[in-house]
Amino acid sequence: MSTTTADAGPTAKQHGNLRDSTSALKLGVFSFNASGGLNITTRPRAYHVGWEHTSAIARRAEEMGFEFVLPVAKWRGYGGETDFYGESYETLTWAAGIAAQTSRITVGATVHVPVIHPTFVAKAGATVDAIAGGRLALNVVMGWYPLEIGQFGLTPADHDIRYEHGDEWVTLLKRLWTEDEPFDFDGRWTSAWSALSKPKPVRRPLLMNAGTSAAGVDFTARQCDFTLASRNSLEGADVFVGDIKNTARERYGRDLQVVNVAHVICADTEAEAWRKRELLAESGDREAADNFMRFLGIGSQSYEETLRLYRDYFYTSGAALPLIGTPEQIADQMVAASKAGFDGLALGFFDYLDEMAGFDEQVMPLLRDAGIHS
Repeated sequence: MSTTTADAGPTAKQHGNLRDSTSALKLGVFSFNASGGLNITTRPRAYHVGWEHTSAIARRAEEMGFEFVLPVAKWRGYGGETDFYGESYETLTWAAGIAAQTSRITVGATVHVPVIHPTFVAKAGATVDAIAGGRLALNVVMGWYPLEIGQFGLTPADHDIRYEHGDEWVTLLKRLWTEDEPFDFDGRWTSAWSALSKPKPVRRPLLMNAGTSAAGVDFTARQCDFTLASRNSLEGADVFVGDIKNTARERYGRDLQVVNVAHVICADTEAEAWRKRELLAESGDREAADNFMRFLGIGSQSYEETLRLYRDYFYTSGAALPLIGTPEQIADQMVAASKAGFDGLALGFFDYLDEMAGFDEQVMPLLRDAGIHS
């Protein structure tokens, strides 16, 4: 039976959730409910989309003292030999199962605004939060991939319009989670009449969004608790993070935390770690990566060198921040991320379960010694 964090006791690993953690750099595991994880590569591995496998990853993350697990919401893959993201678990039902198997860690779910109404998410979210004992986090995404949004008979709206829709959507969701009398909501994009949802969540679930455009930052600053960034370099990261946090404070008087997506390649020697990266790059699925980039809007035949570099990022780290080297080097890079202002890292691994065991044994003690993780 799940327990709330308040019931879990005072030891360091029992503070393993996003809301209550005292760690300077909170840690999570990302994108392990979908085929490929963070690597668009044909290289063989044990990681796969299976209930026993993915739930074991979540349990392992909690044992390690990580604060959160976060899935991606995908309805369609990207073709190629791997059909990257072609298999995935729907995240609200997946989160309910993970919540039942854990007791401390924050359990994330990800939802696409255009394809699901806030009335359903209010009820489903409260159900998952009850199972979790108040540990649900909801990653709200606007929906940009035409093939998956099209499966619902919809066409993605223009970029900034998607965030206008998202703002109405979250406003209605929050009201359903907090108000005790029926109300009408008549927005441009979202409507509800005599709306009411009971029971309420144990605690209002934490909200995230991954948008870092001007419209995305404004939406997140106004409505969310965390920004989920995918910045693949620490160069200039202090300014990047500072601008996001300042936007939240100056426009809305809110404290917003910034979590970056990162990918770990750790080995006993630096040369061995880089060789692992080379093997991922050599086995990259070019067709799937090009499809991913094309739909992201960065695929242009006029910039072949840029495309080559981005393909390499997607093969080896999902375009996330690469953390490559020995355990000591990985720890140093994570300390640098913390000093740049990031409040957390959502981590991916090529072969999650096997590599997380080594990370726990070799890197986590260094992070505790550095004072960035309790």
